[in-house]
Amino acid sequence: KSRTLLVQSVRSSKNAQQLPLLTYSYDGLYPGHIQTTSFQKALLAVGSGVAALQDPYRHDMVAVLGETTGHLALINLRERMKNDPEGYTILTERPRIRLSTLDLEKMASLPDESFGREYLRFLEDNKVTPDSRAEVKFVDNEELAYIMLRYREVHDLLHTLLGMPTNMLGESSCI
Repeated sequence: KSRTLLVQSVRSSKNAQQLPLLTYSYDGLYPGHIQTTSFQKALLAVGSGVAALQDPYRHDMVAVLGETTGHLALINLRERMKNDPEGYTILTERPRIRLSTLDLEKMASLPDESFGREYLRFLEDNKVTPDSRAEVKFVDNEELAYIMLRYREVHDLLHTLLGMPTNMLGESSCI
């Protein structure tokens, strides 16, 4: 089943010329989704689990492991979000944390120990950006895929808030 995502055209304010309409086609529930059977998910879970244990810094393997084993946790999280006014707003509006939504210059000008400045410092020290997180692929529900994506986007915020490093203890604390 193929789906099409249309991105609205916009007018350039400089010369009022209309920019082209972008159209992306994809198969699956959302862009990047890979349909898998329960057996395939089990194989992916075992393989990614072994790879993540061998090298905990393999973020791609940790991501696959979470997607293939986290279905019940995502359902639980969705229900908690639906029953909370702020969580419901997030599910409805689906905000994203991306480089395009952050004002890095303003964050850099904030005082030391402020949350925004420390978050930027965490990103710089660990050579990551909100955009460097893996896209969701193996979650077979579009809303649950957004919740997994949102979790990945706020993960580094949790590291900053808790003051936890990116070692095993720090990662365990930010789950």
